[in-house]
Amino acid sequence: MARKPLKGKDPSSLIWHTPEGINIKPLYLKEDRQCDVGKPDEMPGSFPFTRGPYPTMYTQRPWTIRQYAGFSTVKESNAFYKENIKAGQQGLSVAFDLATHRGYDSDNPRVVGDVGMAGVAVDTVEDMKEVWLKLMFLDVRQLNLAVHIVYYQQELNLVY
Repeated sequence: MARKPLKGKDPSSLIWHTPEGINIKPLYLKEDRQCDVGKPDEMPGSFPFTRGPYPTMYTQRPWTIRQYAGFSTVKESNAFYKENIKAGQQGLSVAFDLATHRGYDSDNPRVVGDVGMAGVAVDTVEDMKEVWLKLMFLDVRQLNLAVHIVYYQQELNLVY
């Protein structure tokens, strides 16, 4: 199962050693454990994926560490993202402000005081272009939009 992602490398080459001299294997099986815990017959990269989505887990594809951030304006946020990428960050998680999370434009009276709070205010397609188009040519592995799904108030019968 792991040979395909390893592209012909020997799986034993993935064993690494801690500074204390402990060997860390890329995969532990039932016979490697001293007690029977969890679901021993499940394998990484196989349904139901309780042991992870990849057969080799993160030995071949390291985690992308990113900071969840956004500032009041698109311009401020974009400058911050660019600096982080230049400093070596490999992914971005864009934080939107409270008004955007709730599905409101910044000029809506219901969100007075929420605009620009805890993230970037995005009201238009032009705002999104400003955030993304200036970032898409940088060396970024992953871009995440951290927003909640905004439901139609009429469908859910909610009143704010």
